[in-house]
Amino acid sequence: MDKKVSFSEFDGIVSKMAREFGSISKRDTENYAMLLFPYERNMMITHRENRINNGRRAMEAIRICLFRIQEYITGTKYDISPYLTEEAELLAESLQMSFDPFVNEDIKAIVESEYDLMDAKKLRDYFALPIRLLIRLEKSMELWTKKYGVNGYFSFLEDQIGELID
Repeated sequence: MDKKVSFSEFDGIVSKMAREFGSISKRDTENYAMLLFPYERNMMITHRENRINNGRRAMEAIRICLFRIQEYITGTKYDISPYLTEEAELLAESLQMSFDPFVNEDIKAIVESEYDLMDAKKLRDYFALPIRLLIRLEKSMELWTKKYGVNGYFSFLEDQIGELID
């Protein structure tokens, strides 16, 4: 049976994972720009194709990804269905294509050469960096959404990397 997730648990997954895995400070973001680009690129493509111009849905997508990672690491299945929207799920899938070896076969081939995906400790080691990247993205989404409204994050991305994406 899936573990039911309360709203406070769903909302708090970012803080919980930040305490457990650490986070990337705003001043260090530039050092991770090349690693963040595939995440942001995939979200921009999904945003453009599906007309998702909502930073809140993007933040929910981060939470969905973090719960899915937690499922891989702990083996516990979580029921987050009350918090899923079509838009957030589409964005979460696009994010997962950037890092998740259980979703993207190309990534799986690369990751399996370095990590045993059947070993919980190795999974935890592999997912540590994607978790920190997701947390950094969520903080950016929060900032731009507060500063410029619900479409602030995607407007920011469009200004920053829009011309680099077909």
